[in-house]
Amino acid sequence: MAKFNPIKTQLEASIQKGLRKGGAAVMKRMKELSPTDTGESDKSGFVTVEDLTVQVGFKSPISRLQNENLDYQHTNGQPKFAEAAVDQVDIGPIIAAQNRADLG
Repeated sequence: MAKFNPIKTQLEASIQKGLRKGGAAVMKRMKELSPTDTGESDKSGFVTVEDLTVQVGFKSPISRLQNENLDYQHTNGQPKFAEAAVDQVDIGPIIAAQNRADLG
């Protein structure tokens, strides 16, 4: 069976670069908003780009629990910090700027 090897266009490559930059901006904001004690949970953050999709999150179960539990009392940070960061960071302009830089 022949292996499928897609050919990435210049536009797709540029969009992926923009997605990585946008994802990094979202991750930065997530870390600013997240409740932080030792910082270990923040270190578990990841940004993954696959095809034309970006995924941003934390591998730490503690980060996931802190994000979801509205009853926790935080001395710093807030619950639902992931959703708040996604709402606050518009990655569309980041992708567009990357496209302009790459493609003219």
